[in-house]
Formats: sequence, structure tokens, C-alpha cells
Amino acid sequence: MFSITTELPIYYSVLCILLGVVYAYFLYRRNKFLSKKLTALLFVFRALVVSVLSFLLLNPLSSVTNTIEKRPIIILAQDASFSTFSDSSDYQNLINLKNKLSSDFDVITYNYSDQIKEGFTTDKTGNSTNISHLLDEVDLKYSGRNLTGVVLSWDGLYNQGSNPLSHKISKSIPFYTIPLGDTSVLKDVRISEIQHNEISFLGNTAPVKVNIQTEKCKGEYITIKLFSEWKLIESKKIKINSNSEFIKTNFTIKNSSLGLHKYKVVVSSVSNEKSIENNSRSFYVEVLDSKYKILILYDAIHPDISAIKSVLDKNKNYEIVKEKLSEFNSNYDKYNLVIYFAFSDNKLEELEKLKSSDVSLLLLVGPNSVSKLNYLYPSGKIVGKNKSQEVTASYNSDFSKFNVSTNLQNYLTDLPPLLAPFGTYNQSLTSEIILYQKIGLYTTEKPLIIVDNNSEKKYSVVYSEGLWKWKINDRNDNNLHQNFDELFSKMAQFLLIKEDKSRFRINYDKKIIQGKDMNFFAEYYNENYELNNEKDVSLHIKNKDGVIYDYVFSKNTNSSYFLRVSSLSEGSYNFTAKYNNSEQIVKGEFTILPKQIESKINTANHQILYQLSTESNAQMFDNFNTDQIVDTLKNNPLNKTLLHTSEKVKSVINIKWILILILLFILIEMVVRRYNGTY
Repeated sequence: MFSITTELPIYYSVLCILLGVVYAYFLYRRNKFLSKKLTALLFVFRALVVSVLSFLLLNPLSSVTNTIEKRPIIILAQDASFSTFSDSSDYQNLINLKNKLSSDFDVITYNYSDQIKEGFTTDKTGNSTNISHLLDEVDLKYSGRNLTGVVLSWDGLYNQGSNPLSHKISKSIPFYTIPLGDTSVLKDVRISEIQHNEISFLGNTAPVKVNIQTEKCKGEYITIKLFSEWKLIESKKIKINSNSEFIKTNFTIKNSSLGLHKYKVVVSSVSNEKSIENNSRSFYVEVLDSKYKILILYDAIHPDISAIKSVLDKNKNYEIVKEKLSEFNSNYDKYNLVIYFAFSDNKLEELEKLKSSDVSLLLLVGPNSVSKLNYLYPSGKIVGKNKSQEVTASYNSDFSKFNVSTNLQNYLTDLPPLLAPFGTYNQSLTSEIILYQKIGLYTTEKPLIIVDNNSEKKYSVVYSEGLWKWKINDRNDNNLHQNFDELFSKMAQFLLIKEDKSRFRINYDKKIIQGKDMNFFAEYYNENYELNNEKDVSLHIKNKDGVIYDYVFSKNTNSSYFLRVSSLSEGSYNFTAKYNNSEQIVKGEFTILPKQIESKINTANHQILYQLSTESNAQMFDNFNTDQIVDTLKNNPLNKTLLHTSEKVKSVINIKWILILILLFILIEMVVRRYNGTY
């Protein structure tokens, strides 16, 4: 539909027409043309031109309204994982269902396992199922659109991602489910879970907990063995006492060498067991040289010390030492981080060694210890008298050194006041403010907590005391002290991580699941520490069997390098990266972890399909009855055709064909007048 409006009242257009007619009348009332028809035609042309030009001064607007029909959408999703390999008939059934629905719906088709692909497939070789990816895809592309429902063929098994029942769209979009697989319980022994520490330290012992599920094996004996590579560490023999039994057993491993170590748990099979693939499982433990050593240094007892120490004690990778400054006589450089609680101004001579060391430093400064701050961190000193004031916190939204959760940001807005030194605060050019000081409702420019990564070492300063009040105020349901812990654990992590200052750097994941691409990122810095990728970077990968893979990095537009490596099998690898054929060399290692094979579970779980359909106000079909599914979808209350109306408004003065007509009329009139001897 087309319509025209003007900024001024529409009746002004009558005056525009009248103006055009009057103008044409005075121009042609005494014409000398022989033909009256020619005079009338030129009169009309001139009247139209003047009327249209004057009408355009009213700034008329044209609006065009378009109405589009949006048909309802149906999504058909096929389980293409290995566990549904025996159910190959669903491919043709889904094709038939799509054909019958296409006349009334826009049909979208997917197949899914560990990846999501469009269309259906007969190649059911997916080793795992991540149904969360499918629900994320539906949520991203079809939420808010005319979606009638999702028809999902599935056996109820998944070994990656989260439970679909907890997904945010699991109750807002109808999920019609079609069960696949066999729910019959077969005689089986399987390893259901292995609990272990992914990181351990040299010389430590670590527990390994193995959970085993048995079905229909009452009276049988099983042997559980733990191997390190191919060496047997420990073996246990257990009797199964019931038809369905859950067995827990523990092992202990000692970490005697550095690196990533592979372990394997193997459970012996029982007589007439159909599937033995689930009787073994591998896991990896990375052994590090030592823990991070953190020194807590203080000159007086204060509750803030216990508050910060309680955060660090929760991290198993930290070794905490607490010493009084006057009694400390060791070397600072053997520590990775020193946390100094300065609550009074004593002699500064004993701090000279701390100032000259390279260790990262976290300073907690009270109103009575300003001179110690100024001595240890002069670029962030405070100038003023020994006075104090109560301040609260205001989060700096531009802070970028590390991520701060929304919960923590909200927590920081309503906290008890701290006692901060009063004065003028200096700030280093390399520092960033995490929290500003807030006095009443006014947020000042003074820092409350900062971090600094200058050329010498890393610093962080808390310009106040009374942090213990923040900790006891952090009580949120079951997450006791979660926000307080997050703030100071991230500050400690920032200070502990040493920045790589080498000119040739390689970034990569040390552990990755088999089947996923291995991504390498490389950077080369010239002598001025500017990124440069003019020369080539090569990568030489070698596995434990001596097989060699050679690659060359691609050059990115931002002067860095990138390489994607795929199709590597399970196992340990080492690599050598070379810049310009050997000018700079970086060596490293990584491990390809095994996939969680879905064939290790041989019983379908149709209960989860029933729950998903019931909770989303849909239904689970007993079998693939195409006509029944079509009728159910057509009778769905969400099966509606939506009309989307859009209106496009633009100024008439911008319409080109109006300008062309006006110029054409003027040109015709001018030519005719000149031809007949009139100007």
C-alpha cells in the first residue's frame, strides 16, 4: 500500500495546484500560437511543473507498506552418533517426514553427534554426542521466530556438553522426540567414571578413584588393573554381589618424573559379556616441578592477613609461608610472590632487599604505613599527612588486565567502608585501577586497588585496611565468600604469571581431545619489539613412534602467524618451531587425548526423551509413525502463519523519476516555445 503525507497540513497542496494554474494562466493568456491544443498542452506542462515544485517545498513523505507471510518452522534433527548405528531406518523415515511437512511448514534439517551438520545422513560414525550444541544452534538461529517445534530422533545418550533438560530453551520450545536404540539391559561391566587430579607435583602421591557399573553379573569376579603406560602399578580382585552393582575402588599413583603421564584402568570381562570396549579407560596427569611459593610478610597481627591467606589456602598449587618482617632472614628471590601487610611505619632499612628483588609484590597499605608504600612503590606514592578517611569501592569498567564476573561487580557496589590514607595519589603510566575510592555517593579518581606490570616487576596495591569486613559480608546462599575469593585469587594469579619476553613465541593447547583441530599461534618481534611476519615459520611435529609431520605457518594480516593441524591420533607429541629456518627456535610438547567413545554404553536412555518432551509441552512418539507425527504437528497451537508488516518511509524529493519528469516537461516546453518563436 502506497500513501503520501506532508509535514504541513495536506490542504496546502490545493494552494500548490492553484499556484501552478495561476502561473501558467498569466504566462499563456496572450499567446501567439496558432494551435489552441498546443497552447493547452504547454499550459498543462507549466502548471504541473510549478505545482509539483511548490508541493515539494512542503517536504512530502511517501510510505510503502509491505505484508509478508511467515510460514511456521519445523526443525528435524537426526542422531548420527555411533550408538544409533543399528537404527539406520530413521534416515528414510525422516526424508518422508520432511516431504510430508514441506507443504505446510518451512522444514530445517540437521544431523548431530559431536558436531552439527545440515541435512540427514546414513553415515552414523560420530564417536560422541553433544546435544547441547544442537540446542545452542536452535536457540541462536530460531528463538523469536515462528518455530512450531523440534522433532528429535535420539537414543538419550550424551557424553559431551550439559544435560539438555537444564538448557534454557528446553521448556520454551516443544521437543517432539522419537526414541532410538535398545533399552534392554545386557550383561555388562563398564568403567563409568575415573576421578583424578589433572595436575600434580613432582614427588607427590595422588589418589585415583574408579567407579564401575555392573549389570547381571552377580557372583562373578572381576580384576581391576591400573597401568602407567604399559607398566602394571596395582591390581585388585573384587566379587560382584548383586545383579546391578555400583563398585568404587581407589588407587594411588606417585609422580616421579615431570611431564604429561598416561595411565590406563582395565577391568577384566565376564563370561558372555557382549561389549568389552567399555572395560578400559585412559586418563592423563600433568606433573609440574613445584608449587608457586608465596610469602606473606607482616609487621603486626591483623585480621586482613587471615582473610587473604584463606583465599590462597584454597589453591592446591600454592605453597604459603607466613613470616614477621623483623624475623625474616631468607632470600626473597626463591618466592614467586610476596604479600606485604604494612600497618605501621617502622624502619625502612630491612625492606631494601625486598625492593631490589625481582619477585612480584602485593602491598596492603594502611593509613599509618604510607612511607613504606612510597619506599617500595614510589610511582604509586601518596603525598599527604597521616590522616585517614572511610571509603567504599566503585568498579572500573575499563579495567582489562583480567576478567571480573558480573556477580563480583555487583558485590563490590554494596560493601562496608574501608579505612584509606588521605592525600594525593600518584599513579604509574603502566598501572590499571581495578577499584576507585568512593566517598558517599561520589566516585573519586583515587585508586582503591591497582595492578601494575612495569618493566621491573609486577605490583598490586590495596590502598586501605579492613578487608576482613568484605569477606564476612560475602554470604550468598551456598557460595560462601565466592566473590571475595574471586577478586584476590585473580589478583594473585596475575602477579604469579611471568610474562614471556622472548622475541619468538608459540601459543598452543597442551592437551586437546582427539578429532579436534590443533591450533598454533606464533609471534615474532624484531629488536624494537614490533610484530613482524616477513620471514617463514616452520613446525616440525614428532610422535612417540618417530613419525614426523612438517608444516609451514600462514601469515596473518596483523603481522602474526597461524597454523591449524588436524587428524592427529591419540598420543604424546613434541615439536620444534623455527623462525627463518633456524634464526629463532622454540620447542614444546602436547598430548592428544582419547575421545569418549559412545559405544561404551550399550543401553539407550529413553527416560530423558520422555522428560524433555513432557517438560516442553510436546510428546514422545512410541515409534516412527510419520502420519501421526504430521497430524500432531499440524494440530499444534503454535502452527500459525504470521503476517509481518513493514513500512518504508522516504522523502518524495529523493524520488528520481519525479525529477526526470519535471526536467522532461521543462525541456519539451522550452523546445516547443523556441520552435514557435517564443522564448
